[in-house]
Amino acid sequence: MAKISDADIDVLRRRRGFWVAEAERYVTECQELRTSVRASELAQRLNLSPTQLAREFRDAVGANVGDYLKERQLDLAKTLLITTEISAARIGIEAGFGTARSFFRAFRRVYGMTPNDYRDWATAGGTTNE
Repeated sequence: MAKISDADIDVLRRRRGFWVAEAERYVTECQELRTSVRASELAQRLNLSPTQLAREFRDAVGANVGDYLKERQLDLAKTLLITTEISAARIGIEAGFGTARSFFRAFRRVYGMTPNDYRDWATAGGTTNE
């Protein structure tokens, strides 16, 4: 097996950094505009087909682009749940979910509890690393 050169590793790091930066920029913009986060829209902004974006992102980052975008949204939602009094439904919109229902469904799927249950658990002394 051929050894990967330091130059190749540097290129891979820069490439990963580009995709992560673009995804982060897009999620942040959606959250500021209170619009839904969609991988297909990110692909369009980058002049790629959704399939090309999925392949490029997975190759560079090692993760599914949709899962990565959803994780960023849920990270913000968790922070807002434990640091504000904003309703969970409103937090879903703030985090870039199209509807409160889609937020509740995604949150429950990933964390095994509703956003409100998470808020109660975290403010009662649960760890937020889960």
